[in-house]
Amino acid sequence: MNKIEFLTQLERELKKHNVSDIIEIIDDYREYFDQQISIGQKEENIASYIGEIQSIVDDYVTIDKGNHKKWFELVTVSIIALPLLILSYGVLIVTAASVLAFWAIAIYYLFDVSSFSFMPFIPLVPRFFYIALSLSAAVLMFSFSVRYYGMLNSMTKQYIVKQTIRIGDYVIPSIYQRILKISAICFVILFISSFIVSVISAGSIQYWHEWQWFNT
Repeated sequence: MNKIEFLTQLERELKKHNVSDIIEIIDDYREYFDQQISIGQKEENIASYIGEIQSIVDDYVTIDKGNHKKWFELVTVSIIALPLLILSYGVLIVTAASVLAFWAIAIYYLFDVSSFSFMPFIPLVPRFFYIALSLSAAVLMFSFSVRYYGMLNSMTKQYIVKQTIRIGDYVIPSIYQRILKISAICFVILFISSFIVSVISAGSIQYWHEWQWFNT
């Protein structure tokens, strides 16, 4: 969608919903398009960064129910928004790193590696449950990271355009949605199963004491 198409459709939808100060709103968006075009951005990319027209209209319809504010007054203060966005990417890095950590734990116990003394001892039978638990956790965190990245990518586009922390429209392939749900269910089942098997194997509800996990 180019500049003219975007502004024309936006104006039409604003009029349809009887939003006030339409001329000022359109002028704000036209000015933004011109600024971005002047630094080499393509019109289609600018329209994509701004977001869905219906979402924009919904914002103004909501604002019109109270006190109307201009477009640039609808945004969160950028000095707050940017650190929050950076922090969100930090969370993404942590979740992505946890995928590798859970895979490493599963491999460690699967092949009975003994070179890391800091890893807690787990008897043979419960060990298989913990391996499965670690693998399910890795898949869960991977699918969550994919979904979280899609959300952050949308938030980044919204910030670039509006200097606000909000979530625009984004699409996650359905396969990742299914994996997230299935892995979450498997993780919960395996977590409970691992606890029960550990209690039975150790003969104590505080099995970690029996296995001397925290003894120095």
